[in-house]
Amino acid sequence: MRDKTASKTFRAKKKLDHLLERLLPGIYLPLYTMVTFTQIPYAEAARRARLQDRIVFASILALALSILLLPILLFR
Repeated sequence: MRDKTASKTFRAKKKLDHLLERLLPGIYLPLYTMVTFTQIPYAEAARRARLQDRIVFASILALALSILLLPILLFR
């Protein structure tokens, strides 16, 4: 666990989790929050966290691809 929390990727994900939690209150909840501060069963919280992660990472990928492809499409 200690090695994981020292990872820059892990810390960036945590910051993103907190940002999304502030921007989307009641919609986006990090796994830790769901497990610690709600009555959501762990299996449901884990399933929801995996779904949220897939949506966030797909959104980041789509944004990155559009940023990379935009100049190509604009200056054809």
